[in-house]
Amino acid sequence: MSGRSGRFVRRLLGALAAIAIVVATAACGTDQPAPATSTHAQGELQPPVSAVSHDPSTPTTLVIDGQSAPTVAVATDAQGTLLPPTDIAQVGWWVDSALPGSGAGTIVVAGHVDNVEQGVGYAARFATLTNGDTVAVQTADGRTHDYRVTRVVDARKQGTGADAVPFDELNRLTGPETLALVTCGGPFVGPPLGYRDNIVVFAAPE
Repeated sequence: MSGRSGRFVRRLLGALAAIAIVVATAACGTDQPAPATSTHAQGELQPPVSAVSHDPSTPTTLVIDGQSAPTVAVATDAQGTLLPPTDIAQVGWWVDSALPGSGAGTIVVAGHVDNVEQGVGYAARFATLTNGDTVAVQTADGRTHDYRVTRVVDARKQGTGADAVPFDELNRLTGPETLALVTCGGPFVGPPLGYRDNIVVFAAPE
């Protein structure tokens, strides 16, 4: 598998206008303002850094409530920014995060919540999840890994202390295996953040 350098995710930029999953913050969109026809959705989305993984445990599909999303490998850029796929029907698995079934570390999957042209993204489902809900990850070897939601965090992209995005947990490659779903949330504040917050859903293997 390529790209497993352990580089910290500095921010998760997503259609979420800003999906801070970085060691900084994640912006889901670009610095370009959204068209005047929309004041509550992200505009032009920046393309992610594509990655390739040959590991048989590479995630290929995310399933929530029977609805699936193709899952592609993405990497951070030189600044440590992680961008989800520009096709908001897809989600991105951070290639330097953990693998499903590995038994350790955090598996990071991110997606855009919306886009002016494409509408509501698959990742908008993340904010509807609550403790006890189930999520499935299908991998390249044909296996399905089931997870149960244990915690949902609504964090400020520019927050500090208790309000900050839990980067230590997202960057973790040791400790219990955990799935982390990340997208944008909170009020729409416009460029460059897009949405004020990041929604992070943590789930444990069943």
